[in-house]
Amino acid sequence: MISDYDTRMKVTHSRQKTGTFVLELGKRATLALLYVGILTNTLRAEDSSLVARWDFGTEESTPLLSHGGVQRDQAGPVPPEFPDFAENNIAVHLDGKGAHFSMDDPGPNSKYDFTNGDAITLEAWIKLDGIQSNSPMYVIGKGRTGSPRFPADNQNWALRVVGANGVAKISFLFATPVGRIANPSSSSSPADAHWHRWTSVNSFDAAGWHHVAVAYRFGDPASIHGWIDGQPTAGAWD
Repeated sequence: MISDYDTRMKVTHSRQKTGTFVLELGKRATLALLYVGILTNTLRAEDSSLVARWDFGTEESTPLLSHGGVQRDQAGPVPPEFPDFAENNIAVHLDGKGAHFSMDDPGPNSKYDFTNGDAITLEAWIKLDGIQSNSPMYVIGKGRTGSPRFPADNQNWALRVVGANGVAKISFLFATPVGRIANPSSSSSPADAHWHRWTSVNSFDAAGWHHVAVAYRFGDPASIHGWIDGQPTAGAWD
């Protein structure tokens, strides 16, 4: 499970699209700074393309609702090991029993909506309590909240961590409307062909803090890029 999660997350993109969702952060994680953005490289806080950032201090600029066992003011990554952070950097801890943050969808034409031609970058700092094989853990996702008002597979985008053989890999997931195959690289069965999942080749263990990031331009499977602790990693659509 993810227990400590100090994330930097940016959401940025070039166009606003329609759609509805609830933003759900880090089940089974501790969060500190999170970004969602639209560049194909690591984003900076001052980027004009920044859509959202959460650093989990005393108050978020984009309000979040907490659910379950969320513990604030937890120790985050700090210097000298992590010189980009303040000495008093803090995180939030999620207890792994359904604790999470959520945010209501602003509505149609939301800045959080992405479609073909839009590019997205997701970044996070995470610290794992443990790893369970074949048990995906959400870092952040838009949609797929279980609300009866929307289809069960309304996953616009998500950054996840997936356990495999005692290590963790990063995973990017989204779904297109049924009948529209937007990822010809996918090997999914016809019933699941609207799901598109990319998993990294490189991995990391549960010790200490790790930086994870994914960048992708929707409609272009070859554009996917992933990073673990600043190092690029190959991956595969499966």
